[in-house]
Amino acid sequence: MANHRSILALILAFVAAFVVSCGSPSEAKVPTYTPTQLEKIQGDVSGIDALRDRMPELATMIQNRDWNNVESFIHGPLGELRFKLNTVARELLPNAQKPALDKAKEVFTHFNELDEAAQKGSYDAAIRSYAKAIQDFDAYLALPPKASA
Repeated sequence: MANHRSILALILAFVAAFVVSCGSPSEAKVPTYTPTQLEKIQGDVSGIDALRDRMPELATMIQNRDWNNVESFIHGPLGELRFKLNTVARELLPNAQKPALDKAKEVFTHFNELDEAAQKGSYDAAIRSYAKAIQDFDAYLALPPKASA
């Protein structure tokens, strides 16, 4: 009787292995953006691009050592930038969200440094912070997906 159980167990093992090997593997779906998501992201990015295009105004104010206007510009026209950067970052795919949020945080770290430099009237610190802010701002803008032509 023990012999029959062993043979039956062996046959069941072969049948199970055969059934499992005949099954097709499930395809993993790669997350992508829907056309609606792309349109929304591109609409939000265009608003960010418009603010990026105004950054030379800030450079001129720093060059002229116009500290009051530097502070006003950072808190005025650029005041909504943090919200916009974070909004776009949250709309990205999960693997792109963290780098975008990190880069947005770096941009604002440099804006805070620039604000402090303007309050102290420190041209060297202001121009360094401005250059770093531009570099991180451009790196951020490279992260969102581009509209397909």
